[in-house]
Amino acid sequence: MPTYHTLTDAIADMRARGFVNTFTIQQHQLFCPELSIPISPAQLTLLEHHHVKAHDTTGHREIYGFRTQDNKLGIMTDTYAEYAPDEFEAIVGRYLRQAPRA
Repeated sequence: MPTYHTLTDAIADMRARGFVNTFTIQQHQLFCPELSIPISPAQLTLLEHHHVKAHDTTGHREIYGFRTQDNKLGIMTDTYAEYAPDEFEAIVGRYLRQAPRA
């Protein structure tokens, strides 16, 4: 699995490798704006998890690469842990407890 030094590098490479969708938290649920649909967290498989530098207040970010049941690839960052901590934990937390970090 690739190792990235910055969030920009991670996003650019992951997009080039097919992670073209973005998963966000909207109205207490996981949503994909590119597909215009809500997605159940149970439909996701965590494929990648990277810890990278970011030029923001924390100095670092986590980025996750997911696959849906119908093989759509997408990314999500830990930004939502700050803005919607309960929803982020419900969606991403279980994967972090199960999977080793890249």
